[in-house]
Amino acid sequence: MTQGTEMTDSIVSKDAFVGTWKLVEVKSVDNQQKVSYPYGQNPIGYTIYTQDGYISSSIIMRNRLGLGLPIQEIFNMAYGGKAKITNLFKYLRATVRYIQAGNKYASYICKYEIRDNKLIYHIEVSLVPDFIGTDLEMAFEISEDTLVITRLYGDNKDNSVIASWQRVS
Repeated sequence: MTQGTEMTDSIVSKDAFVGTWKLVEVKSVDNQQKVSYPYGQNPIGYTIYTQDGYISSSIIMRNRLGLGLPIQEIFNMAYGGKAKITNLFKYLRATVRYIQAGNKYASYICKYEIRDNKLIYHIEVSLVPDFIGTDLEMAFEISEDTLVITRLYGDNKDNSVIASWQRVS
């Protein structure tokens, strides 16, 4: 595996990223070196990098609770339908479960670039509205079939989130 944007003494281009990557692991390491797994120890996720510089990524925790509503009612509510008073408790429970499910789900679409040994995402679409219009800067290691992305966070940038991916195409 290579560090940063150097791969056998040549600069990594977007071509090295292009394809579909399956999530292996996401872990968070705090400033005390305590490791946690924000999406559990066996998350599901895919990231797709395109030749024209876009990325689409989704990550979820396995075994999230269902909302407890029939699919048709979920669609009805999602697209402006009205809740039935007789089902108010079911809707309240579904709302709580929806919030819990969203807490263990990450999704975004953005342009990406490689600059100054960093992978930079220019967020255009995100589950979290506050991310839209922001840039995320990350370190990376890439080989033919493995990609590891590290993002520092916290007041002193002394915490990290590390996502490991395996190429599938």
